[in-house]
Amino acid sequence: MTNDELDRRIEFIIEQQAQFSADIEVMREVHAADTKLLKEESKLVKEQIRGLNDAVTAVVGMVGRLSIAQEGTEDKAAELRAHADRRFAELAEAQARTEERLNVFIDVVERHLSGNGDNGSGAPS
Repeated sequence: MTNDELDRRIEFIIEQQAQFSADIEVMREVHAADTKLLKEESKLVKEQIRGLNDAVTAVVGMVGRLSIAQEGTEDKAAELRAHADRRFAELAEAQARTEERLNVFIDVVERHLSGNGDNGSGAPS
């Protein structure tokens, strides 16, 4: 191999090394930019996860409170139904007593009108 060929090969190798160094520098810059972007996106994702966790916790709390409120409502409804049932039973008893008294009154009026209720004088009073 001649000196010219050797010089050209050395020059080629030096140019390749220079190109590799430039490419590596560009890769470092891209890597640094990607790392920065990844950190920012990771921070945003963590904030979003925190927000979602807070939202889920709030929803679970609301569901718990609604469940307790529903149980209270069911208890109150059962209590009101029992009260209404007692009141209807009392009303039915009162109606039955009123009906008995009304029948007694009707009997007295019918006897009086038919003359069976006279006081012995024969004249209606």
